[in-house]
Amino acid sequence: MSKKILIAIVNSSSFGVSFPEHLRALEKFADLVRVDIPNNAPAAVFHEKLAGADGIIASVTPVYTREVLLGLPKLQLLARHGVGCDNVDLATCAELGIAVSKVGPEIERESVAQMAVGLMNASARRICEGADVVKAGQWAKRAKLALGVDFKGATIGLIGIGAIGKTVARILTLGFQAKVIAYDPYVSAEEVAARHATKVTFDELLAQSAIITLHCPLTKETSRMLCAPQLAAMNPGTILMNTYRGEIFNQTDLIAALESGKLNGYATDVVEGEPIGGDHVLLSTKNVIVTPHLGGYSVVSLGGMGQTMVDDMRRVFVEKGFPGVIANTAIDLATSRIARFQQ
Repeated sequence: MSKKILIAIVNSSSFGVSFPEHLRALEKFADLVRVDIPNNAPAAVFHEKLAGADGIIASVTPVYTREVLLGLPKLQLLARHGVGCDNVDLATCAELGIAVSKVGPEIERESVAQMAVGLMNASARRICEGADVVKAGQWAKRAKLALGVDFKGATIGLIGIGAIGKTVARILTLGFQAKVIAYDPYVSAEEVAARHATKVTFDELLAQSAIITLHCPLTKETSRMLCAPQLAAMNPGTILMNTYRGEIFNQTDLIAALESGKLNGYATDVVEGEPIGGDHVLLSTKNVIVTPHLGGYSVVSLGGMGQTMVDDMRRVFVEKGFPGVIANTAIDLATSRIARFQQ
């Protein structure tokens, strides 16, 4: 007999795979369907594949536009299997009464911060290049590799010092004795200092840093915030690290700066338009390291993310309550679809 609730797991290659108990927990009160929707799919594809969905467990793709959301009349809860919600029209969800929940920052912060520092170190110390040299049987070629950058005493700039950024700052300051500076217009100088960094302006960060690492959400303010003028303002040989979103850069300008030698490296766990193929231009650009969005792929982080999805769905559809962390804070939960369907 079909259950009353339908939950669609959209474009997620990880949810329920390493932790099948999360699927079993949901199956106690819901029918589940896995759905793949291309990034550029028209709204009609969403409406066909998600027809009847009461809940969605959403990955970083596809984009849930206003047109898409208007055609999902039963949708009560869209739960982001992650922290960022830049692929969801939060304003339209609030207007329609669709609750959008997300993973709390405490779930991912240690895992993503560890990944960020690891990528930073891989680029600064040419770890991937060194491994390739050995695999090619050219051990002696190490003398031709660029010398590594030491973290101790180096000025490392953080753009954004929220939950993940402050964890990176703690690791770099206490673990490596780096000089950490941070640009974040939403955090006071006193609070930045408490997070193991010194507050600076955006221009000061670009001019002073040997390494710049990004920990800011993708918003209208941060989209394309690093283009040719900003890259030109950086020190020669600067290394960039990104675990948030590829859209923060102008990719053409970034590649030009790498090819010219202005930048000494770019290590990223995220790419605009991901997932990408093996022919992507970044993969043939010198001094670039790309990993496939592995920041949250750890036992603790992925387990916590999956459990959050289970908990939020259970709260709404079994306990007749509301999810834990609301992303579209403008929603009136009292008049939301969750409240209306529970009547």
